[in-house]
Amino acid sequence: MRGKKGKNPPILSQEFLIQNHGDIVSCFCMVFMVGLMFQATQPLAQVFIAAQHNVTTEVEGRTQVNYTNGMKDLCTIFFYSLCWIVVHAVIQEYILDRFNKRFHMSKTKHSKFNDSGNMLPFYLLSIGVAIDLITKLEIIPKVSKLWETYPQTEMTFMIKFYFILQIAYWIHCFPELYFTKTRREEIANKVTIYSLYLLFISSAYIMSGSHIALILLTIHYIPEALFNLTRLIHCAGKTELSQHGFLIWAITFLLARIATISLTILIVWFGLGKSQIEKIDFISGNFNIQTVRIAWLAAVVLVQAWMAWNFIMFQVQRYRESIPARPARSADKKKSKGTKQNGKSSPRPKQSPRPKQE
Repeated sequence: MRGKKGKNPPILSQEFLIQNHGDIVSCFCMVFMVGLMFQATQPLAQVFIAAQHNVTTEVEGRTQVNYTNGMKDLCTIFFYSLCWIVVHAVIQEYILDRFNKRFHMSKTKHSKFNDSGNMLPFYLLSIGVAIDLITKLEIIPKVSKLWETYPQTEMTFMIKFYFILQIAYWIHCFPELYFTKTRREEIANKVTIYSLYLLFISSAYIMSGSHIALILLTIHYIPEALFNLTRLIHCAGKTELSQHGFLIWAITFLLARIATISLTILIVWFGLGKSQIEKIDFISGNFNIQTVRIAWLAAVVLVQAWMAWNFIMFQVQRYRESIPARPARSADKKKSKGTKQNGKSSPRPKQSPRPKQE
């Protein structure tokens, strides 16, 4: 799906895989889709495509189907990781590459534009779906539901599918480092961020904390969406508009850090502390013991502090970069004033007498 101009690289070469990875991965996805059409392969294909570990219960005479987590989810996550790679390639070729040709950006801006252009739709979609799920669960009016309904072992189809797609998205980001030819100096930072997303989302999914994760992810994704939107505007050359966007992002970023720490303390320490158990109950999915709660709280607070520290250092660096331009201008003004004042404020250096011409 990527651009195919110029000479065709050798088959199975590195350049060939990078240019055609969208088409190659889409063929693998089609294999699983075609498997649903045949009775012999349908059970195997369903493990990769459909949600697994369903639980059927009777509620007021109606049959209700919920879902739990399990090992078969790894197959589903693998399939949707491939789907995210295809979506990434489609967005890159049919949307972002067309804007790149118009704006004529530098290599640095080109890389930032592509990153934000691919992440912004994911953040917006995640925020929209999460808000819809939170509204249906009626969590906002009654925050106490977050610890009163723990452990949330049984999930609706939409909640389970939401977390499957979340985990699959951050997994697909690792091979994209290779497909997008990410610079070496950027790899370490991106791998750290992707790993943290995977760690926290997977932990919440496995430890029956899906409702808590919905709230915290929504709070976190809002400033991330604002940042990527503003960076797109900045790369497009709208500097005045992007300055206001970055200011709004800075405010929402700090508010998100405060809200995340406050809610985590309220839910994990005070809320779950009321129903604490002595040992982990793997059968019911209850991990509400004191050691795990302390680990949850410490992990969230430390990551929020790390993010705040990086934010402060980034702002300090931007401030330092803007300082050298000011003294240079003021020095030029002083020199120009000195030359106009006939040597009163800045006397001219004495010149050696010219030799007389005979």
